[in-house]
Order: sequence, then C-alpha cells, then structure tokens
Amino acid sequence: MEDTSVFKSYLRRLLQDLKDLQQALKNKEYEKASQMTEKLIVDTQKGIEDN
Repeated sequence: MEDTSVFKSYLRRLLQDLKDLQQALKNKEYEKASQMTEKLIVDTQKGIEDN
C-alpha cells in the first residue's frame, strides 16, 4: 500500500513538472524548457537506479 502512495506522489510531481514544461514551451522559453527536460531525465534515471 505504501508503494502505491509513493508512486502516486511521484506521478503528481511528474504531472506538475510536465505542465510547467508545457507552459515554458508555450511561452517560447526554450532554454528553460531544455533545463527542465534535462532535470526530468536525470531525476528519472536516479529513480530507476535506486530501485
């Protein structure tokens, strides 16, 4: 049960990050969007390696 709540928390954070990324792209803030994408990739890779 705890794994489910941790995963849902991760998904909520991911959803917010994706919405922020979408907004940055909409505003043509390409450098910011690139940095956000890199952070998402690094964080996801770390999450995979931790398991």
